[in-house]
Formats: sequence, C-alpha cells, structure tokens
Amino acid sequence: MRNIIQQISVEFINKITEYFGNSNINIEDMEKELLVEAKACTAKLSAAYIEEIDLAILADKKGRKKAGFVVERRGDERQIQTKIGEIAFKRTYYCNKSRDEYAYLADQVVGIEGYSRVSSGLGLSLVSAARDMSYQKACNHITEGQISRQTVMHKIRESEAEEEIYTTEKRQVKNLHIDADEAHITLCGGRKSIVPLISVYEGIERKGKRGECKSVFHISEYGKSPDELWEQALTEIEQRYKLDGTTIYLHGDGGNWIKTGTQWIPNAIFVLDKYHKNKAIKEMTAGLEKNVRKAYDKEIREALFIGETRFFKELTQSIALELPERKDKIEKSAKYLNKFMHGISICNTDSEANNGGATEPHISHVLASRLSSRPMAWSKNTLKQLAPILASGSEIRLKKPIIQQQLPLHRNAARAASKAFLCRGTVGMPLPDSVGTLSALSGGKITPLLKALKAFN
Repeated sequence: MRNIIQQISVEFINKITEYFGNSNINIEDMEKELLVEAKACTAKLSAAYIEEIDLAILADKKGRKKAGFVVERRGDERQIQTKIGEIAFKRTYYCNKSRDEYAYLADQVVGIEGYSRVSSGLGLSLVSAARDMSYQKACNHITEGQISRQTVMHKIRESEAEEEIYTTEKRQVKNLHIDADEAHITLCGGRKSIVPLISVYEGIERKGKRGECKSVFHISEYGKSPDELWEQALTEIEQRYKLDGTTIYLHGDGGNWIKTGTQWIPNAIFVLDKYHKNKAIKEMTAGLEKNVRKAYDKEIREALFIGETRFFKELTQSIALELPERKDKIEKSAKYLNKFMHGISICNTDSEANNGGATEPHISHVLASRLSSRPMAWSKNTLKQLAPILASGSEIRLKKPIIQQQLPLHRNAARAASKAFLCRGTVGMPLPDSVGTLSALSGGKITPLLKALKAFN
C-alpha cells in the first residue's frame, strides 16, 4: 500500500516539475492544466484508500465473523463520478446468510450508494447548476459532459431545499406585502400547467431609480392544492413575524387560487397588481387612434383610481361604440377591471398599497427564466422537487441522506486504511528515508523538488 501511495505521489510530482520545466507558460495555462493533474492524482489516491479499506475488511476475519459476513466474490470493479473526476477501484462482495443480505462493505464505509454512478457531492453540484441552466449545460459545466442529462434529472428528484431553522426572535413589522402569481409551463405530452409562486417581503426600498424588495423570501410548490399552499405560506410567515398589528397586502391577478390566500392570511387586503391592471386597460383601448387611446386611457385610470363604477361603465360603452368589432373583448376586459375595482382604488385611499406589487419580476427572476422562458417540457415528478429548490435559494440536500455504516467492522477498516496512509515522510515522521524512496521510485532522477526536500535533512 505504501508503495502505491508513493508511486502515485511521485508520478504527480514529476508531472508538475516537468510542466514547470517548459517555457512560455502563463497563469491561465497553469490553472487549467495543473488542476487536471491535481484532480487525477487525488482520484487515484481516493481509489487506493477505498481498496485499502477493502483489504482491511478482508483481513479482519474476526470482525467479519462477528458481523456475520462471508466472502461471496472478490475483485468487483466500480466506477463513480465525483467532483474530482472518476474514481475506479475494486472491492469485495460479501454475504450475510443469517439476514439474507449482500453488500459491498467498503462502499458502505465511505458512504457510496449502491448502483449510483455519481457521488452525493457531485450530484448536489449538478442540481445547484441546474437551477440556472439546462440539464445539458449543467453536465458540461460541472463534468465536461461526462454524465447524461437524465442523471441530472434523477439527482433533482433525489434532492430538496434545506429547511431554514429560525432561532432568532420573531420580528414585528407594520406592513407586509405578498405577491402571488404563476409561471405557465408545458408538461411532457404537451398539456399546459402552472407553477405557483408566493413572494413575501416588507415593502420596496428605493435605491436610485431601482427598487428592491426588503427581506424577501419565496415559496413555490407544484401539485399542492391552494389551501395546502397557503397553509404552508402562513406557517413560514408566522415563523418569521409576529402578525399582531401588521397590515398585510396581497398582490395578484385575482385568480381563484390567489383569492384563497385572503381566507388564510389574517386581515389580508387584496391589491390588483399593476401588470394585470395595465394589460386589461390596453386591451380595452387597443385599436383606437393614438390620441384617442391616450385620452381614454387617462379617463379609465382616473375612474378606477377613485372607484367610480358609473363613469367607468360609461367609458366602456363609449369605447364599444367606437370599436363595435371588438365589443366582446372590450367588455371582457372591463368586467375584469370592474370586478377588482376595490383592489385598484385601495391605492388611492392607502398609500402603503402602492409599496408592493412585483409579481411579474418575481416570476421572471425565480421561475420563468428556468421553467418557461425557453421551449421545454417538464415531468410532474421533477417539478415537485425543482420548484421549491428554485424558490428557496438555500442550500440543497439529499432527501434520503447516505448514512455511513458504524459497525465495529467498518470503523476498524477505516482506521486501518488511515494508518496505511500515514507512511514515512508525512507530518511527525522522518523525512530523509521518504526522499530516498521517492528518488528510487522515480528512477534515480534528481528533480528540483527532490533537491529541496533533501535540503531539510
């Protein structure tokens, strides 16, 4: 084992020293090429470590007998992709006849899941990358295309966002704003569906010409009923805030699932978001000449702002007379605005109602850029896992964490392998003998590094 470790180390050292022996290298080349060599060396050492664990388990006959494991076969090969590259090693397959159990005990010691071709660390990196890019781009970015797009999809389904644990005292704020909207997506098979998004924040802070939502957090779940979704939202809000004396504004387009929120959020005031209000007004005035359209637009906004339903009805009739061919569309948009007139006029009577309503930017930033901005189709199973991950912005974890075995047999093997790696030449051990070994293994070649090491003698 010691010779294997030193041989790997010497090969790495020689490659590095030979690399620096060449001329015309720059920092960009160093970063790229030396990182490849470092990863390759680490992968080889990792494989040697696992194989040493396997040898330790095989040699521990007393421990295996106590645990009930006997050798089924030896030398089974395994390759697993990791963040440092592919690790390829051989290990022994064991049988526990009393429990009718078969296992690769070395895999259990280091926490390698059965049948998985990707390590847990690499899997989480792929899921993190897939938040912002396609499966294929995530593969190329993290592994240079060494794994398939389907592997990324499976890792998403095996992952979830870390749950935040709140240990600080709940905050008391005067106002809270909730934006509720949805991303429209396509399911596998062509059927359309939606992914809801709820964004909670303490109002909009102005930074120059830009506005930012203060202390915002997002909630998104696919497949939940409106009641289940709003119950979750209320729970997360109550974990952060004391709601006594807090005025809550719910901004949205007035859809049924959004209106359900007013039944769950205590004393919530509904505000029709500006995007859908402006869209409906434009649909009413479309087709009019520019100057006429501007005049009607101004009058409609004034009627809605002060809640004047009679004047708004007269404006609707007047536009319909000028554009009889669009009468149905005009009346449909007018009916929508009239239905939520109180949700519009509240901005006149309560100035704080204007300090929110960023539904479309939230959708675009959190969900749409990944789920619906490009032609793609999604499976329901993937959306159930991906939507909360996109919304949370927190760390990602495996749904079923891989638990390393803690039997005495496993612990003894890990200690034995670690001891084997503590060969001469490491911290606390004599150095000159190690230098001699390295020199011998390298064929007697005296490299600058070997000269430097001998200087410590």
